[in-house]
Amino acid sequence: MEKAIARANKLKNSYINLASARLGAKAIYATDDFFADKQRMLLDSDPVFIEDKYDDHCKWMDGWESRRKRTPGHDYCDVV
Repeated sequence: MEKAIARANKLKNSYINLASARLGAKAIYATDDFFADKQRMLLDSDPVFIEDKYDDHCKWMDGWESRRKRTPGHDYCDVV
């Protein structure tokens, strides 16, 4: 696990995140953002879990979260 974290930190510090809200990226469309708003996946902050936090989507999630898909295909989000 430590190796994976070290690799992730190296990538994070070696490249520019072009899908960063800080740099102006916006999520303009998602097939489903039932559980969590698509804009949250563009935040540069580290992931967090807050046990008792809720919002309009129900349980607050720190990234994009779609509901379980019961039909063929995949969920996706367009980011510009």
